[in-house]
Formats: sequence, structure tokens, C-alpha cells
Amino acid sequence: MRNKQKLQLLCVTLGFIIFLGLATGVFLQSEWVSEVNHFGQQLIQNRSPIADTFFTHVTQLGSVTFTSLVTLLLSLFLLFQRQYRLFLFLVVNIIISAGFITQLVKHIIKNPRPVTQLIPEHGYSFPSGHTMVSILLYGTLIILIRLYIKNTWLKNIMQLLFLSLIVIIPISRIYINVHYPSDILAGLALGYSLLMLSRYIFNIGEHT
Repeated sequence: MRNKQKLQLLCVTLGFIIFLGLATGVFLQSEWVSEVNHFGQQLIQNRSPIADTFFTHVTQLGSVTFTSLVTLLLSLFLLFQRQYRLFLFLVVNIIISAGFITQLVKHIIKNPRPVTQLIPEHGYSFPSGHTMVSILLYGTLIILIRLYIKNTWLKNIMQLLFLSLIVIIPISRIYINVHYPSDILAGLALGYSLLMLSRYIFNIGEHT
């Protein structure tokens, strides 16, 4: 096994460990989780009219409607290109990981959402579905960009754009107070690990 693969495996393992630690802490209602949540909320929820408008719009980029449309268009593109392995890679990431696994964990942990939300949300809080979708969908797009885009300048710009969404969308969920920081951290850790595991299973490399 090459050093790069060993590092990726280490990161995947670390991601699962972080997720399990957070899930255990939330399920047991540990004090350290409350402290992490309080610190994150104090850091991010500095409200202003401009920030309210920005984050309430940005958070829609991780919504079911928007991500379903992106997934559909991307699926059609991959099928048209006869890239069936990449199509299955996308389907597993979005439908199974971001969809089924996220909902399964939510109904196991059953953690209620914060109250006084800027945008009303229902259902359980842990982990953040928007965060899972963000890292799995936009992370998949980053991987596909590396495969399809040859122009270095364009490739870097697009990667930076999607990486920014992976960061900003989860932050928006804390800002509008529909998720705790622990939900976001768990979504990032689990989403990253599932994305990298899926990439390994489907053998998606730089030159697929």
C-alpha cells in the first residue's frame, strides 16, 4: 500500500472515530458537547441584516430541492458519457450516504434541533443533513473536476468554489440556528469518511 493510500485510510479512520465520539457524546448528553456547542454558537451567531440575508440564501444550496436537481443533471451527464462507474459512485454518495445513512443516524440518536430558528426546520438534529449533502455532493464534484477539467486555472477556480460551499453551507446551518456545532462536525467527519471510502470502493483515481 502506497504512502498516499495509507494517509487516506488514516484520515477515513480518524473521521469515523470523530463521528463516533460526537455521536456518543450527544446520545449521552455529555457536558463537553454542550460546551462545544455553546462556543460554536457564540462564535458564529453574530447577527446582522446582511449576514441574515447571506446565510439564509446560502443554506439553500444544500437543500433537498437544489441538490436533487444538481444530482439529476450530473447523473444524466455521466450516463450520456457512459461513465457508469462514476454514475454509481455519485448515486452511492448521495442516495445511500447522504440520504439513507443520514436519516438512519438521525433516528437512532433522536437529538432535537435548537429553537428560535431563522428558517423553520423539522426533524432531528444529529448529524446535519445539509452538511452531509454538502461534503458528499460538492466533494464528488471536486473529484469529477479533477478527472474532466484539463485547464489548470479553471480546475483550481472550480475546486475552490465547491470547497467554499463545503465550508459555508455548514456554517449557515449554525448561523440560522437549525443545527448545533456538534451536528456540523459530525456531518463533516462522517461525510468525508464515507466519500473517501466510496472513492476507494469504486477505485476513482486521478486518471479514471
